[in-house]
Amino acid sequence: MIFNSFHYLLFLPLVTFLYYVLPVRYRWLLLLVASYYFYMVWEPIYILLIVLSTLIDYYCGLKMGDIPVKKDRRPYLMISMLSGLTMLGTFKYYNFFTSSANDLLSHLGLDYMIPMANLILPLGISFYTFQTLSYSIDVYKGKIQPERHLGIFALYVTYFPQLVAGPIERAKQLISQFHFNYEFKWTNIVSGSRLIMLGLFKKVVIADQLSSMVSHVFNNPDDAYGISVYIGCLLFIQQVYCDFSGYSDIARGSSRFLGVELIENFKLPFHAKTLTEFWGRWHVSLMNWFRDYIMFPMVKGRWNWAVVFMIVFLISGFWHGANWTFVAWGVYNGIMVVYAKSTLDFRSKLLDRMGMKNMTGFRHFIQAISIIHIFAFSSVFFRAQTLSDSWTMIRNLFTNFSPGWDALVTNVDFIRQDVIFMGKDSVSFMTIMFFFIALELFQWQLRNKNMDELMDRIPVLFRYALYTAVVLSISLMSNIGETPFIYFQF
Repeated sequence: MIFNSFHYLLFLPLVTFLYYVLPVRYRWLLLLVASYYFYMVWEPIYILLIVLSTLIDYYCGLKMGDIPVKKDRRPYLMISMLSGLTMLGTFKYYNFFTSSANDLLSHLGLDYMIPMANLILPLGISFYTFQTLSYSIDVYKGKIQPERHLGIFALYVTYFPQLVAGPIERAKQLISQFHFNYEFKWTNIVSGSRLIMLGLFKKVVIADQLSSMVSHVFNNPDDAYGISVYIGCLLFIQQVYCDFSGYSDIARGSSRFLGVELIENFKLPFHAKTLTEFWGRWHVSLMNWFRDYIMFPMVKGRWNWAVVFMIVFLISGFWHGANWTFVAWGVYNGIMVVYAKSTLDFRSKLLDRMGMKNMTGFRHFIQAISIIHIFAFSSVFFRAQTLSDSWTMIRNLFTNFSPGWDALVTNVDFIRQDVIFMGKDSVSFMTIMFFFIALELFQWQLRNKNMDELMDRIPVLFRYALYTAVVLSISLMSNIGETPFIYFQF
């Protein structure tokens, strides 16, 4: 089931109603059944994979909790980690490694080919695998006690608002909330509805509309002009941001209906002043996972900090997908972060010498624009189908700037529509840009306050006029069907 569907529009209110009507002792069962149903709408058979993962990690957690000596818990940690990573590796990476091995054998002149497997990537497997891994590691380290209620633990693994695309929640924060006796609060419904409306606006009105424009460039790299590649990269990072942060907003809003708070997964990343700050605001739950379970142990082991960052971003790229383009994306971002941290003092002093020491606002603007462009360039790897396509787009970006500016200005043979408007007519393009600018202005107002604080300060009539405008825009722009969220593929 996807959030931007009529099915979910009926599902969420029904679950919310039953949740508050049922006795507290049965609520976990309702949410677990609802979560399994939510997942099985996609492909029922793959719920068995989640159940298997749940049972293994639950058992290993209990065994580790009963062993007082940390080193004696290690076998059960290994069982938990190997089972989760084996399932993830088999379904997500087997064909990638097999295809790469076959290419190598072919280059070596060998006729033998390793058979490929006919596997479908289970929805959300990267997310729930990392979530259960964090549980097992925390129990092993003694940071948390194992959850002894199998149903509650199963709910932690499959909680429907964040099951298929995060945020990746820690057991300490999420499991404890399933034990609370929440009373119905109308303020939670209002607050959750605001987040859901914002998320749907990002997804339906912005991300889905940008999708065809981005595809116009990235699906035809050989025919893309330099200006098209440039605009396409900038639009793609906005598409990904609106799509993924929109999902996270809907997830948080849906969970708030039930009184359960989820982590804020995106914290206005394009307002960041440095690359490290950007990655602290982008996909927060994943970056925190890497920080706590990979970076800190390596730093504690006295690894060189630059090597640590390169390894983390390499793993991050590989986590996103079984393709060499994602590996290249991870390497590129790792290099950029290492460069940014290494030259931070030098660049700061340089800006001071340029007279920008007291120009705080302008300096922040330049920094944000620079970060946006650095991240946008990574799109040539993240969005491209193959590394060959990536190199083609990089070459076109720096060499292929024809047709001339005169043709773009005069719109000769609709060149402007093809190169700048990305296949859209001028009215559609301007409409999308209007909504995008409106979103940016709204998010600028959120930089120092949360949404409820902002909305409650708006006069009632204007507030409901804004709600009406958002709902109408979502209804009018949802003309392309129920489009899955981009991060479902990860």
